[in-house]
Amino acid sequence: MTARRAPQDRFVCDLDVELDSGRLHVTGRARDLSESAVCLTARDPIEPGTAVNVQLRLVLEWGASEALALPGQVAWLTASEGAQQIGVVFTAMGPEVRQRLQVLLKVLLGQISLSTPTA
Repeated sequence: MTARRAPQDRFVCDLDVELDSGRLHVTGRARDLSESAVCLTARDPIEPGTAVNVQLRLVLEWGASEALALPGQVAWLTASEGAQQIGVVFTAMGPEVRQRLQVLLKVLLGQISLSTPTA
């Protein structure tokens, strides 16, 4: 559940991600995340220019976080190692959503720790 900082304030990560365009639903793994975009790998392609709802979910040993929903637009698509690599740029985010994304980034960097729930 750790992340390391990549160039240009991008964070290398491993999160569950879903893209929903209203007509198409793509699931994959987020590999790179910033305050403005996400790069993910998925089995299915989705065309550049498509408006999507991005849902990021942190999966831990003891469960998964609530999905963080972010509005976005597919910026690029590249075939890579038998999968699709997809870049999504986040669009008009409200202050509450932006704050939740910043908290997620801090969790990934270990600046905020999550305690294991007690039974």
